Amino acid sequence: MKKNARIIIFSLLLALIPIHAFAAAPTESITSEDTAIVTLTEGKVKRYNQDTQTVLLQLKSGEKISIEIDWNTALVGYSSPNDIEKGQKVKIWHSNTDDKTKAVKIEKKLMVGC
Repeated sequence: MKKNARIIIFSLLLALIPIHAFAAAPTESITSEDTAIVTLTEGKVKRYNQDTQTVLLQLKSGEKISIEIDWNTALVGYSSPNDIEKGQKVKIWHSNTDDKTKAVKIEKKLMVGC
């Protein structure tokens, strides 16, 4: 009986070897097509437009830029884009593609003070 159990276990191990070899394939063959440069911008929200999904951001220099949000945009400190309010200080990582500025990540800055 012990001999049969060893043969069964050995054959099961042999059957798993090709799966393990496939799972350990090198990841060097994976390539990325994303070559967009991401820029960090900090400022104050002047306006969030729900219809166009854009945030108008005012920089410290006074300059204003409009940044689009889509379903790929990561939100930190917000449960949805609708939580973005005028006057909030934010950090926005964005990329410029197709003459549009698209948000990659929006992070709500913490309020510090007494």
